[in-house]
Amino acid sequence: MCAKYRGKSMPSNQCCLRAITAAVSAASALMALKATGQSLEEVMVTANRIEQRAFDSPASLSLVTKQQLDRATAPTLAEIMRDIPGLQVTDSGQPGLARVRLRGEESRRTAILINNQDVTDHHEVGTPLTLHPSMVERIEVVRGSGAVLYGSRALSGVVNFLTRKGGTQPLQATFSAGYNSATSGYNAFGSLFGNVDGFEYRIAYSESDHENRATPEGEMENTAFDNQNLYAYAGRTWGNQRLEYTYENYESATNVYVEEELKTSFPLTDFYIDVPRRDREKHGFFYDWEVDNNWLQSVQANAFRQVNDRHFYTFTETVWYQRDINTRGDLTTDGALLQFNFQPLGEHQLIAGLQYVYDEVDQVRDVDTLSWTPIAVTGTETLRDIADIETWALFAQDQWQLSPSLTLTAGLRQYFVEGELSYSDRESLTPGKLDDDQELIGAAGLVWEFSDTVRLRANVSEGYVYPSLMQLATGAYAGSRYVNPSADLAPEVSVNYETGLRVQTEALVVDATVFYTTSEDYIHHLPCTAEDQCPGSRDRVYRNIGESQAHGIELYMAYAIADWGLQPYSNLTWMQRKNEYDDFSTWDTGIPQISGRLGLRWEGNLLSMQSTWADIYLRGESESSLKEPGSSRDVLEDKVGWATINLATGLAFGARQQHQFTLNLLNLADKSYIPSTENLYGAERSLQAKFTFNF
Repeated sequence: MCAKYRGKSMPSNQCCLRAITAAVSAASALMALKATGQSLEEVMVTANRIEQRAFDSPASLSLVTKQQLDRATAPTLAEIMRDIPGLQVTDSGQPGLARVRLRGEESRRTAILINNQDVTDHHEVGTPLTLHPSMVERIEVVRGSGAVLYGSRALSGVVNFLTRKGGTQPLQATFSAGYNSATSGYNAFGSLFGNVDGFEYRIAYSESDHENRATPEGEMENTAFDNQNLYAYAGRTWGNQRLEYTYENYESATNVYVEEELKTSFPLTDFYIDVPRRDREKHGFFYDWEVDNNWLQSVQANAFRQVNDRHFYTFTETVWYQRDINTRGDLTTDGALLQFNFQPLGEHQLIAGLQYVYDEVDQVRDVDTLSWTPIAVTGTETLRDIADIETWALFAQDQWQLSPSLTLTAGLRQYFVEGELSYSDRESLTPGKLDDDQELIGAAGLVWEFSDTVRLRANVSEGYVYPSLMQLATGAYAGSRYVNPSADLAPEVSVNYETGLRVQTEALVVDATVFYTTSEDYIHHLPCTAEDQCPGSRDRVYRNIGESQAHGIELYMAYAIADWGLQPYSNLTWMQRKNEYDDFSTWDTGIPQISGRLGLRWEGNLLSMQSTWADIYLRGESESSLKEPGSSRDVLEDKVGWATINLATGLAFGARQQHQFTLNLLNLADKSYIPSTENLYGAERSLQAKFTFNF
């Protein structure tokens, strides 16, 4: 347990088949929709900031539906999304705070939203998913830049979690309990919700507690985690206006696994990390006005305040000294958005808006050093930094029906960004204004309705990521070394090109993407030179040092054999990335060329049990290697390919089939493996089980 650290407890014709084989393809995986009786034409999404059918969306879009979330047994949202094409899970050694990456980009280049509102983070490893899966109604994942509509950090895409709202009866309830044998861990969830004379409400609470992970290599030390999540919702409609409120409180603690090789790499003799606190509290407000006007259709507004509270502890022992560092920091985010939806002409659907985000970091580092050499001075030092970034953005997008079968979508976004280091008692840092920036980016796409069952599309989109406050203003420790900030860093930018095809018939669903992306001005830390004037001889400093090119294919295909209730499916990604630095270029970027899932689903009635389902599948990836600048080793990581055999099954029961049981049997062959973008071994042969009761 780590609660103690908190101090509390195709069509079938050959033309389309050739098109698929050639991978002229479109947005990937709306997973298992056909199997669950849902049609792509019926699923409504908001990824384009307007509600439209997923089948017609110009974006590379994946969904995790309510049914999939109800059946999921995984304790984290990242694990539930693992099989989405183009998405990788990354843990940074923190099993309770997993992140996601899109198309091989680092997690910090992916925008994370809850109900279309930003969840920001200014640390190197990106934004953790601090929300319990049971709180979520649907997940929308946009791959490829979403920066025109969703702002900075959406360089590689957007992950939007849409939470559960009210009910249909005055009082309803859901309770669930889950168990994970690999961690001897449990997940518990309870929710009361309803609708009383038009007033919708929900209050929900979850709790998870997991011990160290058991793997085929043995128990992994320092992999325990726990979390608690409180969520509340209220909403009401008055005529053509609606007001909603959400409250989220997520508290978590997690151990951090550190590889033995890293612990003893010179000059280290020991190294330990812990995250006893990683909390988030948020108040969100939402307003919608459906205007009775032929020109202006609707007005939408939202605002929020969010506070992230973080305590990060490191113990470092070197051949020269030992050092404890306790970093406590608050990240306060205020955000607001105003959006107008117009239909100025019959063939145009125009959205225009203004967005504001203000981030302030206030952190204190207590550094306690015991030195037995002149390399460092024995003593205690307390350092405080306060820094902020203010971002204004104007955006507009027009969806133009050029003909009955061809739609053009084009948009622009103008950024205005200012930053400031308002206070620091670190001698090497000088408070003052940081480099501001103004940037105009755009996106354009075409969707062609080839037939009732086929959609072709192509688009191009620009991405933009303004440097984080850690990179610009406060710096950070990397092991025993301090990484100095640079106030003159340029934003990271990208251009993404895609082309594709969606197909849905009575039996066949195909959803695939071909993409090519170029990125520039990557930020990474390097050893300091004399010109950098760093205070420490072993310090590092953030620099714009690299660029990359990536291309790949993302494919989901499923075929329903109705007479048998069977559906074979494939969910695959082929991708290559090349990173280019000043000194070298490499294809070793830590991303496997091939990854994904192959499986066979069945759904039907078994004896007297109705609504029974099963899914047997292979999950795996090819080998991967990682090479980065500023390292003494040619290859930082070299991981072998792997595949696991898994079986998920479940049934609904009760008078109205309202209750559910799900059983997930994982890694049946007890394969030893480490996923390419993770530090932790995968769990041993294990089971995850969950009972859900709805009243």
